[in-house]
Amino acid sequence: MSTLAAMEHDLTTSREACQVHETHRPHSHLNHHHHVWPLSLGGPNVPDNVVVTCPTGHYNIHSLLDQYLHNNGKVPWSVVRRYTYGEREYAKLGYDRHVRGSL
Repeated sequence: MSTLAAMEHDLTTSREACQVHETHRPHSHLNHHHHVWPLSLGGPNVPDNVVVTCPTGHYNIHSLLDQYLHNNGKVPWSVVRRYTYGEREYAKLGYDRHVRGSL
């Protein structure tokens, strides 16, 4: 199961501000709790593994994380550059935690 498919199974929402993007247009009113190291990949359900992100950021993080998993951590710059800095940061961190097996 891809991390995108798993995301649909364990989605909790929040009114807290998005921690991935600095600004939103239009304003993001209902954000998601994102597990940096996805639960579907063995990540823990603890506060240190959760960030609040807008729906678009959440989808993009999982999309890029799938690329990292598919390419054994070596995603071409032509793909990575399509994502924002925050999305890249959390996708890479999720991949690193998965490979390392710890937070």
